[in-house]
Amino acid sequence: MFRRLALLAWIGIVLLACSPAAVTSLLPAQAGPLVTVSTRGGECPEGACGSTLVVERDGRLRQTAPEDVVLGQVTPEALAALDGAIKTTDFAAIRARPFAGECPVNFDGQEVIYEFGARGGVERIASCETEIDPDHPLFRVVDLALAVGGAMDGGGG
Repeated sequence: MFRRLALLAWIGIVLLACSPAAVTSLLPAQAGPLVTVSTRGGECPEGACGSTLVVERDGRLRQTAPEDVVLGQVTPEALAALDGAIKTTDFAAIRARPFAGECPVNFDGQEVIYEFGARGGVERIASCETEIDPDHPLFRVVDLALAVGGAMDGGGG
């Protein structure tokens, strides 16, 4: 009886190991937002400008600075495109193009800082450190997510 139970348990473990969905479900869920986009610098009536927009993993789009406000919901299609782009982007290749020039915050312009919730941890790309190609698929899908989520229609971005 004990041998049969042990054999059955072993077969169950082998089958579980063969199922990608089962293996994925055993892995811990990624924590933190999918992407955070912060701006800093510029001239605002009350002083230096800045804001932070966050796309949560459930698709909620919110502004966390200068105040915490829910802006909308990113569509499932745009959220899937953003998640896929983050998973397939070579962040080292993006950072390999250093920013050459004076950071716009030095003359009332803005810096944009992206923080992506990637599998290996947070990947940070800052426009005063890296030459950002706005036509790169990753940044295009970020713009799409912000637009469909409501941040680019006067709702805070």
